[in-house]
Amino acid sequence: MSIYNSLCKYFYKNNIKTTFLIDILYMKDINAVYGFDNGDYIIKQLKRLLTSNIKNEILFNLERKLNITVENTHVDVFNLIIYDDLSKVEVVEIKNIIFNTIISHQFSLLNSDLTIDIDITIGCSKGKGKELLVYAEKALHNAKMNYINFMYYDANLYKNHFENRELLSILRKNIEEKTVEPFFQAIQDNNSKENIKYEALMRIYDHEGEVLMPAVFIDKSRKYRLFNKLMEVMILKVIEYIKRYKINVSINLDYNDILNPSMKELIIENIKNNDIGKYLTIEILESKKISNYYLVNEFIRDVKNYNVSIAIDDFGSGFSNYEHILNINTDYIKLDGSLIKKLDEDVYYNLVKSIVLFAKEQNIKVVAEFVSDLKILRYVKSLNIDYSQGYYIAKPMPIKEIMEDMQ
Repeated sequence: MSIYNSLCKYFYKNNIKTTFLIDILYMKDINAVYGFDNGDYIIKQLKRLLTSNIKNEILFNLERKLNITVENTHVDVFNLIIYDDLSKVEVVEIKNIIFNTIISHQFSLLNSDLTIDIDITIGCSKGKGKELLVYAEKALHNAKMNYINFMYYDANLYKNHFENRELLSILRKNIEEKTVEPFFQAIQDNNSKENIKYEALMRIYDHEGEVLMPAVFIDKSRKYRLFNKLMEVMILKVIEYIKRYKINVSINLDYNDILNPSMKELIIENIKNNDIGKYLTIEILESKKISNYYLVNEFIRDVKNYNVSIAIDDFGSGFSNYEHILNINTDYIKLDGSLIKKLDEDVYYNLVKSIVLFAKEQNIKVVAEFVSDLKILRYVKSLNIDYSQGYYIAKPMPIKEIMEDMQ
């Protein structure tokens, strides 16, 4: 390390820095196909790319003198640290430089003229000290869990995660100003390739107007006893959008929501008064194991009186027992992403195949969640699964963008 870099690290140790964790996806596959020597060779090439081309392009675009270091934190994970308090616009700009440069680069193999490309996921955070890496790792983990290529956590905002006054203030603001917003992710018919429905996913906004992802606020909103109020705002907006645009939408309810009398009344009264039942699907989640099928089916019977459809969500995780399908009067099952992302493995392929055959015998439609690439989509179609949902089909978007795409 140069004397300049060492001095910068020393003087910036108590200042805000911005870090980008860059994780090579499917490294095990690369090692299995091309061997560990080639895997190591690709990692060396990536380090050179980060320390030369990417570093120089970042400095050129930021147009100021900065210290940038690159460290290999794990075998296939690099940590690019910029010793500066970057703006959110600059964070996105640098993310684009890193991502676009790497995925478009052709990596050489030893003793071969063949070149390959690689996929990466990036987790980013901004803060001081140890918290910087902690939240960058949280961002990276959640990006991978959600099958997206980038996620950013501001360590200052999420510091003292469990008693965060800033987050509590944000939740209250979204409830009071009714800025809770459903983002809509398309569900595609695998035969017609048309988007026939959209799942409404909750989003809220921080004080700067930036969107917060559910992983940041959902659990905390339940802890603060504010989740139901967030849901009420979102459900009313979903119903308004259905009325205005005549789109088919699904919303998620867990067991506690179904048992909550005020939530049940809100849903049923608004379905009844707005005559939108035929456009609505309710996805039943299992955040807690269902223990009373009578109450669940009572709710289902009530909403089905208004032509609402029912789906069992995350089948293959909590709803792994076929008995759940038989106990619940459902129209759809949504296969959990833990099954879909492993369809290239025989045991998971055969398991999903058996679920699909069982569902079809019961006249239940099947939706594959977390369809993240073309390879998975091809597996899904080969199993005659009815619908697909995931980032390869479409990302969650605000209603305005959905309507623009339809025009």
